[in-house]
Amino acid sequence: MGYSSAGEARQARESLGKALEALQQESDVPEEVLVLTQHVAKSIGALFEAEYASTEPDGKTCVKNALGTLSQTLALLQDVKSDHAAVQSTTESIADVISVLFPLTTKPTLRPEGRSDPAPESTSSERSPSRRSPSQRSPSQRSPASAPPASAPPASGRPASVAPSSRPPPVASGSERPILLRPELRRSPSPGPVSGAPAEVPTSLLPPPAPIPVTERQRLEANLGATTQSNFYVGFSGEIAHGGVFVATYEALPKDTSVRMLVTLPGGFEFECDGYVRFVRDPMDFASESEPGMGIQFEGLPEKARELVMRFIRKRPPIFYDV
Repeated sequence: MGYSSAGEARQARESLGKALEALQQESDVPEEVLVLTQHVAKSIGALFEAEYASTEPDGKTCVKNALGTLSQTLALLQDVKSDHAAVQSTTESIADVISVLFPLTTKPTLRPEGRSDPAPESTSSERSPSRRSPSQRSPSQRSPASAPPASAPPASGRPASVAPSSRPPPVASGSERPILLRPELRRSPSPGPVSGAPAEVPTSLLPPPAPIPVTERQRLEANLGATTQSNFYVGFSGEIAHGGVFVATYEALPKDTSVRMLVTLPGGFEFECDGYVRFVRDPMDFASESEPGMGIQFEGLPEKARELVMRFIRKRPPIFYDV
């Protein structure tokens, strides 16, 4: 039994191949854009593996890998300060491919015929802890990488960190089918001191308005590292200021809760920003393959904070969340 969505993976791979070829034939392409071609090539390789995957879980994993790399590329393109036509065309091509791949990551994994148990996507030792309730899990089963960096300032006076979980990092999913990128999408400029909604980006690609806080903002700490389940997320606009942080936890706050978040990064870097709980993944939803936790939408991202986020994204792809 091969991967059921091999045809879609092939379609996406061919589209990326054409975009990559066209980009390489352009003249005077900014160097920072040419550097991103390696990410596109990496995604093409992952999709090729998905086409010929022998099992459903293997194919789905390859698609998730490709989507993660493309989300990273889309975010990095937003940081390219150039009006070259190649930037626009490459951005649109990548967003179109993401719109094809994203639904594949939200499809339930098919069970092989003749089996009564789901086909595992990882070893039993990896999956068993992730399906337990919070009370059944020991501290040793939680991700040590989510701890604050050793070089960070003392933790006194900081908000309590949410409890991390230990399933492999998934691609975030939204409640609606992905929106096909419209031709009028334009690359959003770098935000000012506090980022807003760039006029060039269609309203349909922007996050919903932030709720008005009715009580004092909840204090929250998110620890991000190279292997933590928590990670930044972006949407179709590609601009990180329109995204946020997915916090892997079994102690999620209610949706629309206003928060004041401290984000700690490797190397002792950190920043604070306002946000709200945009989506929640129920830890008791055993039918879901997604990591339990909550997505914190940024409410304005200071320029210095954005620079830290972009530095992190260059090393680790963000996850994708449908607007």
